[in-house]
Amino acid sequence: MSGGVEAKDAGKRKRLIPPWFDGGGPEGDVVISTRVRLARNLAGHRFPEHASVAEKEEIFDKAAASFRAPSRRKLVYEFEVINVGRIGKLEQHFLVEERVASVSLIKGEGSRGVARDKDGKLSVMINEEDHLRIQGMDSGFRPDDLWDMVSKADDSIGGALKYAYSPRLGFLTACPTNSGTGLRISCLVHLPGLVLTKTVDQVLQGASQVGVSTRGFLGEHSDILGNIFQLSNRATMGLSEAEFIESTSNTIKEIIGHERAARKRLVKDAKPEIGDKICRALGILRNAQMLGFAELLNLTSILRLGIGCGLYDGYSVDDLNKIVLLAMPAHLQVYIHGLDGAPSDLDVVRADLARSFFEEKRAKAKVEPSVAPVKRGRRKKTESGA
Repeated sequence: MSGGVEAKDAGKRKRLIPPWFDGGGPEGDVVISTRVRLARNLAGHRFPEHASVAEKEEIFDKAAASFRAPSRRKLVYEFEVINVGRIGKLEQHFLVEERVASVSLIKGEGSRGVARDKDGKLSVMINEEDHLRIQGMDSGFRPDDLWDMVSKADDSIGGALKYAYSPRLGFLTACPTNSGTGLRISCLVHLPGLVLTKTVDQVLQGASQVGVSTRGFLGEHSDILGNIFQLSNRATMGLSEAEFIESTSNTIKEIIGHERAARKRLVKDAKPEIGDKICRALGILRNAQMLGFAELLNLTSILRLGIGCGLYDGYSVDDLNKIVLLAMPAHLQVYIHGLDGAPSDLDVVRADLARSFFEEKRAKAKVEPSVAPVKRGRRKKTESGA
């Protein structure tokens, strides 16, 4: 497992912040990460939902062998393979929080798992909804770079495993909405400006009309937390991969532009309100005795907005990513107790962690991090409720 945060697991290994959450990358003030995913199935086998336990085991073994065997040198990437059915619940949820595995994968039955490369940017889910879900993830807005990486891996894996393919329908998938190219481009975007100016619904409805759908922080069926939205193309058939990449990228670029315009409006018309929200967020993070993950994500969202608008210089985006990652339920348990540790009252433990983190950073700085001063005088009123 990966995940520079030192954790108390059995091997005392250091966990690295996943590449998709390192705070870097193009357009990183708005786009947290990009993912490009391909759905693929093996010819001659039933889809996982309809496959027997024995057939799922055969599929898993066939896929895993192609990644593990000496012949893997023929592959572009080398992978570590994890059978999620043979690891504990805590490790399973850790993989979900790292965005390597999905909730559907860990809730499944029979042989299923994850193969991932040593750099943490490329992974393959085995026996989720489809036999293979090949996905590349990195920080910032990188659809073209990630498509190049995933396409190369797809060609290499497809040379070792025969895909189910129809000349008329394209790549065959368990859900018809994934057939054709099997391509899904997703961006995790931070849109507090649109939320605070109450224009987010209008912007996202416009995106929906051109085929871009919205999900929550942890993907399908998850809630919107911390003003973080996952945007992805809805259709996978009817265009080429390059055309889907271009059309989805153009829509997300427009959303980035709307978000930046909203932030400028907030700086111009609502600087006192933003400064107040920053100070209140810091007060809670430094003093709370109990803290849920959703609340922490909302509070760090305000600090992230302040950094992006140049209104706050107390912490970096990397600092915020680190505390958010550690505060996720599985990460928090592993960080505090190790893989074999007993569950704790996570809201209390998370508050202890937040107080320690934010007070320690302030102490090291020796002075109170600054919130940009507000010029006094007449100003316009704007709607600024979160």
